Amino acid sequence: MTEPDEVLRALAAAYALDALDGDELRRFEAELARSPELRAEVDGFRAVAAGLGAETPEIAPPPSLKAGLFARLDETPQLPAVDAEPLAEPVAAPEPIAAPSPVSEASEPPVDELAARRRRRRLVASLAAAASVAILAIGVVIGIGWSGPNGWGAQRELAALEAAPDAQRQTVEVSGGGEVTVLWSAELGRSAVMADGLPELGSTHDYELWYIDEAGPAPAGLVGANSWRVLEGDFVDGMVVGLTVEPAGGSEQPTTEPIAAVQT
Repeated sequence: MTEPDEVLRALAAAYALDALDGDELRRFEAELARSPELRAEVDGFRAVAAGLGAETPEIAPPPSLKAGLFARLDETPQLPAVDAEPLAEPVAAPEPIAAPSPVSEASEPPVDELAARRRRRRLVASLAAAASVAILAIGVVIGIGWSGPNGWGAQRELAALEAAPDAQRQTVEVSGGGEVTVLWSAELGRSAVMADGLPELGSTHDYELWYIDEAGPAPAGLVGANSWRVLEGDFVDGMVVGLTVEPAGGSEQPTTEPIAAVQT
């Protein structure tokens, strides 16, 4: 049986990490079906990947990480989306790896250990390449921009709310089914609502949010049955955040009794 070529061997680590697609994936899997040697390479990389995961200790990220990430991404210049250009030249096969320096027979590791080491190095390189692709994908998203009530700006605000030192939240059941969670920060003057399991209303009605204080209710935006929303307008501690069912598009004043209300 023909030995798999070096290009395919170099792709074994990426395949084990599910990092191949398109023609490259199809070519690799076609050869994989014919080559026991290539299947052994992939199995070896998967075993090494499982070992790397088991060796990595779990670390809880700080609450400020998400807000900090959004802040850094927000500072990145936005670029227009562009169509990918085809490669002018085919990608060259990787250079052969130089043979290791001779060592004494007594100190030479077993063959299985040497193979595991080589796989570990190549797997780490593939992980680094995958991370670079992820960073590039984030850049593309930033370039495109997110619009709508839960767009980029709203996601940044929600992250800031979650990380605020005075952030508070309360979950209440909704009359008719489901629940809503209100998250607020008096320091930031903002709040958000997360709806979960509310009945779908169809095209004729919407769920509308309200800020309610001594001056009366003020509309604060619409929210879906299983969605979230940073409320429009300024939040002041002591307000009531209410939810009503309104005609499609919302109302300037509530036309029904609140089905949920949270006293902040």
